[in-house]
Amino acid sequence: MPGRKRVTGPTVDPPRRRSYSGWRAGTLIGVHVLIAIHITHWLLAGKTLAPLELNEVMYTAELGIITAGFLFMLGVFLASAVFGRFFCSWGCHILALQDLSAWILRKMHIKPRPIRSRALAWVPVLAAFYMFIWPQMVRLWEGRAMQALHTRTDQGGWASFVTENFWRNLPTPAVIAVTFTVVGFLSVYVFGSRAFCTYGCPYGALFRLADRIAPGRIRTRAKDCLQCGACTAACTSHVRVHEELSRFGMVVNPACLKDLDCVAACPQQRVYYGFGKLSALKSVQLDVPVLRTYDFTLAEELLLSAVFVLALIVYRGLYDFFPFLMTLALAGIAGYSAVVFMRMVRHAKVRFNRWPLKTAGRYRSAAAAFVPLSLIFALLTVHSAFIRYHSLLARRGEADSSQVIAHLETARKWGLLRVEREDAMLAQLYEQTGQWANAVSVAGEILSYAPDNPGARLIRARALLRQGRLAEASKELGQLNQLSPPNADVHYAMAGGYFELGDRQAAVAQLLEAIRLRPQHAMAHYDLGALLLEVGDLPAGVEHLRRAVELRPEFADAHHNLAIALAQSQDLEGALRHARRARQLSPGDEHIRGFLGELERFNGR
Repeated sequence: MPGRKRVTGPTVDPPRRRSYSGWRAGTLIGVHVLIAIHITHWLLAGKTLAPLELNEVMYTAELGIITAGFLFMLGVFLASAVFGRFFCSWGCHILALQDLSAWILRKMHIKPRPIRSRALAWVPVLAAFYMFIWPQMVRLWEGRAMQALHTRTDQGGWASFVTENFWRNLPTPAVIAVTFTVVGFLSVYVFGSRAFCTYGCPYGALFRLADRIAPGRIRTRAKDCLQCGACTAACTSHVRVHEELSRFGMVVNPACLKDLDCVAACPQQRVYYGFGKLSALKSVQLDVPVLRTYDFTLAEELLLSAVFVLALIVYRGLYDFFPFLMTLALAGIAGYSAVVFMRMVRHAKVRFNRWPLKTAGRYRSAAAAFVPLSLIFALLTVHSAFIRYHSLLARRGEADSSQVIAHLETARKWGLLRVEREDAMLAQLYEQTGQWANAVSVAGEILSYAPDNPGARLIRARALLRQGRLAEASKELGQLNQLSPPNADVHYAMAGGYFELGDRQAAVAQLLEAIRLRPQHAMAHYDLGALLLEVGDLPAGVEHLRRAVELRPEFADAHHNLAIALAQSQDLEGALRHARRARQLSPGDEHIRGFLGELERFNGR
């Protein structure tokens, strides 16, 4: 009524909104600080804790080596089974990269649109199967016993905990930069925030299993949730938070990374993280099934899957540059691009992310960029498939040397990057087939971009020797002696080079160094024994030949040379014993048979 005052109750301030983004950012920055400290300690001390790489689980499964990375992975898995997938959002450097990429894109006023795909959702599971389960199935099929769990040091080839070879299982800085670009910015732009966690990460697939049984998860304080959707809008992992809270009283979707953004977003503070009833069976206790919508038809999913598999085969390990995780991201982008390209041909309205490519049957300006970029990507993929074909045939090594050389030469001629391993294989084949000039040339190319490659320098030195270029060969061996790290095989090979040069003293020194580094090096003992006999040091020669026979009892030549040395030492009984053993091991060798006959006639037997 006019003139009557309206009576109101006391003013109630809404609950204070919380924010965990600052804490999470600080934690992720701290992770990278720890990584920097880890690397710095290795650079200063020369050795440090082995890298905490999750993929070292494969070395434990295949070789039985307990590594720091395996223990770290095991700890994260067990923690995820209790607390949920906290590690992914609070401790993973890849997720930090994706969130940083999404933040930068938002600052550029670019908000990537997430896509929903049935096919891509299987990628993490299949990738985890390929990495961790498939090798064990192959092992069982081949009848190989599982290796017993054990630890190793650097001397054992793969240190478990403390190592001098920190970078043993890590990519080069160039590969890291490209991987971060593809897995970070490109994947986020094409597929939406945290796309690699959803459609690529094999470790996430394992943590999803652990999260299924975790009692710690996002829950609601009251059943009268307002269903405002603020929690869902805040979730960058694309979980329908408000729906799950309404149905189950908790978030059961294992895609939830527990970053607590939904907790902070709730205007009534009715969402929290806590412990309670296990959620493993909640997702199957539905009266009404959850309706899932996808962005692709079944035909489009098949096209995406086919292109994904082809791209994965082409790019996996290409040029020894593309690591597995980056290849997964590239294959997904290739498959999605193929679907969009086909839509442009068949549909009147097409978008790529938030860019309209075609409207009412007419191409838009964005198509002028998308089409040529897609065609360039397709041409690069076809070119890469051509290179990959020749590379794989060469590495299989089933053809004769001339065919392998032809495949390697084709890959070198048309490839965009040099591959050190394939160049080394080609140089070695040139040497084995007597193409000394080609061996010198290819080995020289390797040394131009990998000057510390001892194998290439050895091949170059030996090929120079065969060409009679003694001064150049001697120079190569001298540089190898200065640059090569302690390696018994390198010193053994250098001894052969010095022997070819006629420098017996240097050859003896290299063989002694090889034996010092590896006392069980049978061939080094054998060659050193023969060389000492040649220079007149009979007792030392006999000692090393005996050691060679002990290490390789089936080595006929070692028994034969030891028999000669013992005969010279007047030990006829020993000489006869080893000469007969040599003939038993190599009955067709005329030199062995002839020496035994002379020895038996001399001894009257």
